[in-house]
This record gives sequence, C-alpha cells and structure tokens, in this order.
Amino acid sequence: MKNHLGIDHPLVAVRDMDQTSRNFERLGFFINPRHHHPWGTDNHLLMFPDNFIELISIYDADKLDLKNDRGFAFGRFISDSIERREGISLVALHSEDARADHQLMEQRGVDNHGIVDFRRVAHRPDGSEEEAVVSLVMLINPQFPAISHFFCHQHKPHLVWVKEWMDHPNGANGITRVSYVAADPEQLRPRFIGIYGDAAVSTTEQGLQVQTDRGLFEVLSLEQAKQRFDGVDLDLDDTELPTGVAIRVSTATPEKAEALLRQNGVEFVATHDGGLRIPAHYAGNTIIEIYPDNEEPNPLP
Repeated sequence: MKNHLGIDHPLVAVRDMDQTSRNFERLGFFINPRHHHPWGTDNHLLMFPDNFIELISIYDADKLDLKNDRGFAFGRFISDSIERREGISLVALHSEDARADHQLMEQRGVDNHGIVDFRRVAHRPDGSEEEAVVSLVMLINPQFPAISHFFCHQHKPHLVWVKEWMDHPNGANGITRVSYVAADPEQLRPRFIGIYGDAAVSTTEQGLQVQTDRGLFEVLSLEQAKQRFDGVDLDLDDTELPTGVAIRVSTATPEKAEALLRQNGVEFVATHDGGLRIPAHYAGNTIIEIYPDNEEPNPLP
C-alpha cells in the first residue's frame, strides 16, 4: 500500500484564515480554493504530489459540536486547539482503508475516537463541483491533545490531488518532516510505537525520531529545539508543551525559493546545510523550513 500511514497532511489551525493564506502566498505557496466541512471548519490546501499542508479555521461556530457515533466533535477539537495555541493542531496520516487501519489500532491498543465519515463539496480548477467522500480515524491523544493524529482515507483522491494545485512558485514538492517540542520526548515513545511499531522509533542525541513511510516526525526537548531552530524565536512556555512547532518542505528550486522570500520581504535564516528557515509568525505560528529535495538527513541547525 503506497505511503501507508506516512505524513499525509499537518493541520495548521488559525484564527484569521484570510491573513494566513496571504502569508503563505508570500512564502511562495499556491493556495487552492476554500472548502467547508459540515462541522463548522473551513480550509485551504497546499498540495504536493504525496502530501499537503492544510490551513484550517472556523467559519460557523454553531456547528462545532457535531459529533460522530463515538461522541467526537472534530470542529470543537479544532476550536479548542486554536484557543490553546495557533499552529499545528493535528497531523493526518495517509490511509487507503480507514476501517482496516482502525482495526489495526484497536488490536494495538491505541486510543482512538472511532471513524468519522463525511462528505463535502469539492471545487475543481475549472469551477465545477463534485462531492468528496472522506473517512477519518481519530487518534486523539487524551493526555497530550496537541500530539494527536488521524488516519485520512480519501475515497475520491482525484478531487484532492489536482495537478494544477501543485505548481508552487517556490518549487515546493513535499513535506519531509514535522517537529514537536515536549518537556520529556520519551513520554511520547509509547504512542508512536503503537501507531508505527518499535522499529520505526529511535532516540538520538537530537531527540526522539519516528520514521514513517512518507516523512519524519521528530520530538525535541525545549533545549534541543532552541538549538535545532537556531535563528528564529521559539515562543513557548511549559504550559504549551508538548506541541507541534515546525514543518519542513522540500523544493526542486531552492534558489527560486530564496529569491521569492527576498522579493516578498520575508525574513529567513539560511542554515549551514542549505535550508531556509522562516519564523513562525509568517505561517500560522508554525516555523517553515524549505530544503533542497536532494538534502541529506541532518537534524542540526
């Protein structure tokens, strides 16, 4: 199964969708049309061939408490996440069979809130519309809600992976890493082992690392994160930990990506290993790193 439980899409939850979308455009990303969910959230997607970034916000607070049969309210979770801290609220993992993957989690004893099936109107580039059908398996972490995930099974993937939406001025072509900060990264080891198995999870001097079929999760201590994200502010306190803080994307045209940042007046740090690190205030309280798509793994600043 292609990209089984790999990083499908981080959700960057924000209060002001319009401003956040404009900011991501300044970074050189193409923003697709806005879509609406039945539970009161709306989104824009930044599409790549194998995964994407979802910008998500609230458009109708009266719908937030719509629940699935296990009592889970997706909209309310997003709203609560925004109240705690704007930024990465959830990360979706790629599934092509939500029910089989739900059974896998049940067998492994991973806490979950069951399956959410829903439909929404999908807007095509030519202006036409079609109904998208999606199944989600909610892996909400009851102890640390900011380190929650869900499986995402798109029954009509052609409505999401649209070629015209993948042409980014900065050349971005995929997510390669999502970074968390925790007071004690080892506390999250059992959770990730439950999802991915023991062999995928390792501890290095740079923190806890989880290798998925599509991209890497890293969990850093606050001190490790300050070194890792040298040159940009980490506005965190102990009450906000653990939390997601950064998304790394690859680009086929690093020189073009840098030129766009300069042209658009965006502050950034050029890292020693060829990356561009953009402060969190440009991207929904999320640090964005842009690296060449032939980068060698290197967790140092």
